[in-house]
Amino acid sequence: MQPSLAELQRALAARILAEEGSDLDDWICVPSEADSAARVAVYVQGYPARIREALRETFPAVAQILGDGSFAAFADRYAKDVPADLQNLNLVGAALPAYLESDRVSGDLPFLPALAELEWAVDRCFHAELLPPFAASACSGWSLDEWARARVGFQPGLALVCAPWPLRELRETYRCERSEIDVDLVDRHDQVLVYRRGFDVVVESIEAAEAEAVASLQCGDALGEVAAKLAGSGAEPAAVAGYFGRWASLGLVVSCEACPLP
Repeated sequence: MQPSLAELQRALAARILAEEGSDLDDWICVPSEADSAARVAVYVQGYPARIREALRETFPAVAQILGDGSFAAFADRYAKDVPADLQNLNLVGAALPAYLESDRVSGDLPFLPALAELEWAVDRCFHAELLPPFAASACSGWSLDEWARARVGFQPGLALVCAPWPLRELRETYRCERSEIDVDLVDRHDQVLVYRRGFDVVVESIEAAEAEAVASLQCGDALGEVAAKLAGSGAEPAAVAGYFGRWASLGLVVSCEACPLP
């Protein structure tokens, strides 16, 4: 009996992922001088190669730190968990930061999941839509109460990644020879803001208070609530106005609306 298309697809996927499945060789008709196993091997070898290539492009620092052999083995393990219906190689790394949390390579390199999160944020920021920036003149006549009730919307690609590791410095290791990588990891907390400037992605370390403000606004807090939180943490509440001015000048703010009173 001839297999259905779905059966062929499942069998080929099983062969690629080194799982048990139907024997494809009996289902494939090739010229007498050809070898069906060799022809299937093109796909068996090609699939993980494309996954490794895509991951290396998206996570260059992770790949550089692990080295070619270790990264290839890790990528092959990760490939087994890639959704079978994924049709875009740009999205193949979406689950990689979380996958690293439990993979053995993170045992000796516990910063890898956070570094992968940063590299994924950079990749997503590059592909994100760049919206027209907010016009500050639209709220020039606002009262202090309206500013306190204002909620801010950022560019879709803006991301904040915080970790107890020197993330920005670790990311720069992809520019180095692997033998030259030497990063001090002790007490090197970092808060990294990722955003677009034209076609470039900016990766910027910011102070803890600004990071707290960004995180709160992304969660939907109003500017007045953010100022109160910063005051509770020992920061100057007026700092929020300075942050907002900086974000607006960089084109990171796309909306600012004063919510109505309850």
